[in-house]
Amino acid sequence: MPDYEFYLVSTPLHLFLSSAIALQRTDTRHVLVFIDQADTETNFYFQQIKQWKESPFEDIYIFPGRIKGLLAKRASRKATFRKLKILISRFKPSEIYTGNDRRIEFQYSMHKSQEYGGANGNYIDEGTFTYLGRPPSLGISDMLIDSLIKKMVYGFWWENPKTIGGSNWIAKVYAAFPKLIHPLLHDKSVIEIDPKWVQAKEIQGLSLGMLSTQNISTEKLHDIDVLIALPHESIIEANKNYQKSLMILIDSLATTNKRIAIKYHPRDTAADSLNLQENNACDLLPKQVNFEALLLALNPKATIIGDFSSVLLNARWLSPGMSVYAIKNSESSVNKSFLELYQALEVSCLSPQEITHLLTENHYENN
Repeated sequence: MPDYEFYLVSTPLHLFLSSAIALQRTDTRHVLVFIDQADTETNFYFQQIKQWKESPFEDIYIFPGRIKGLLAKRASRKATFRKLKILISRFKPSEIYTGNDRRIEFQYSMHKSQEYGGANGNYIDEGTFTYLGRPPSLGISDMLIDSLIKKMVYGFWWENPKTIGGSNWIAKVYAAFPKLIHPLLHDKSVIEIDPKWVQAKEIQGLSLGMLSTQNISTEKLHDIDVLIALPHESIIEANKNYQKSLMILIDSLATTNKRIAIKYHPRDTAADSLNLQENNACDLLPKQVNFEALLLALNPKATIIGDFSSVLLNARWLSPGMSVYAIKNSESSVNKSFLELYQALEVSCLSPQEITHLLTENHYENN
């Protein structure tokens, strides 16, 4: 029986990275499992993978998540466990990949793999947590009470690692910037994710399929001068000054005659929470298409602006020649480690006025 590898993905980023890794590993067969999905009936990414002609995945499955209510959530997880048990028993994967080793689906799959000798666990770069570690929330309720409850409910195989990627289930870490990973991951075998993997023609085909589905032409993307990638709506709602800073930035950039595009977060519930559609100075890009797909089609001279998030890390990684800025406003509270990481990656943290000033200078210098 050939070796199978399982890829458990919950985010668009990990779908792309898992696809890129699977395409490199031509000596094995691959199974893709979407986990923690709010929509399992009309899931955009699930449908796109099914239609992807060059897909490396032999089989694709999807499981629900984000269930409300304790009893309903427990029943849903038990149903997922039953199905995962069947899949693990059937395919006996030698490698299991995840973007978050805290995910109960990953740990359960690793646990069940012990019945035939055990799979190797692989952590795929999540973004900021890979380099900064988990935010300080390791109090007694998290490390002891919550962990004990999960062990009693699910099994004593459950682990609560000190940082994502740091559990005993993980043997290898796939990272975009290996030299910058968190110290708690140093004892793992670290593999650098080559940007060329994501830029492969097969991944380009997946990206073009997503863009075509949303009626986005590559010509339109190539004409964009500035792409502003917004964080999840909950972050914007928590920061009363964020919208003000953003509108100052958009209005200021409009005076430079630059073509500006806005990309909302894929998991936002509102279609246009900031009412940006009314602003003729910018274009709205469909939130369903993930940032990495857009990035591969942008003009390499474009400017990327965003919040303190993994989006900017991926922009610096996939397009090292682009100008990348993080928006700073008066209510931003960014820790020293975050700023040091951005400094190491040459991502400047600037106010809307400072960003506009730089782009305005460049505009007049180039004209």
